[in-house]
Amino acid sequence: MSIDFALLKKPQIIEEIHFEQILSERKQSLLDLYADDLETQLSIQATLQRESEPLTKLLEESAYREMILRSRINNAALSVLLAFAEKTDLDAVVANYGITRLLISPSDQYSDAIYENDDALRYRASLVFDSLSVAGPTSAYEYHALTADGRVADAKAMSPAPAEALVTILQKDAQNGEATAELIAKVENYLSDETRRPVADRLTVQSVEAINFELIATIYTKNFPEADPLIQASQAAVQSYFEESRRIGRTIYLSKIFNLLHVAGVVHVEIASPISDVIITDVQVANCTQILINSGAA
Repeated sequence: MSIDFALLKKPQIIEEIHFEQILSERKQSLLDLYADDLETQLSIQATLQRESEPLTKLLEESAYREMILRSRINNAALSVLLAFAEKTDLDAVVANYGITRLLISPSDQYSDAIYENDDALRYRASLVFDSLSVAGPTSAYEYHALTADGRVADAKAMSPAPAEALVTILQKDAQNGEATAELIAKVENYLSDETRRPVADRLTVQSVEAINFELIATIYTKNFPEADPLIQASQAAVQSYFEESRRIGRTIYLSKIFNLLHVAGVVHVEIASPISDVIITDVQVANCTQILINSGAA
């Protein structure tokens, strides 16, 4: 079973770092060294009240260095955790599971190679233990489908009848997400290997069905001439939502769109399309073909 890493909180080993707190502790440590010499202690205390004093500057510099060091420790702790590691750190973490980052598009004379992004790699790694089962669980089929080719953006497995396995795939570089016959065949051949498919399973791999929709909306503001920044903010918000929802079986909710369009400064929102939720089944994907946001005076 996969985990929604976005819902995980930072672990307790990650500490909050405050410069002023570190500086205060360093000043107190210095004063404690002269606990038996009250006169010297008071003299140092008076000195530390003045920002221009070299002693004060020295403690500030050392406190800043400690802050950098503790921040580095925080980052090092996160770099070994699947949920938070990034880039080459994540490559090292998933190597513990026998996984490598998939190549999506090889390099040529005009462009660099394109590899699987961090989120996709992290998601695959979360499924790897399910892939060890020989009983054919849905998550095992999904893991192997995602591993078959870097162009597979998402996969959903189900059993429509006993001893039948249906795997639906979403193609990353297809405009509407529907997979080509070539990719379907490649994934089916990969899944059909005797080390991956249970002997009794009759396997079918198919493309996801793209359900097209468009967003046409009007946002109303009190300062109508200054609506352009609000339109841009609203469009960015819904665009991010649609990209996050470009997964098999993810319904687009109208209430969510209303909420995202209500950025600060927007008084009222009208949506002409879609007029209801875009309901998506486990063999479909929502595909936004156009985002058109107009503005009006409230």
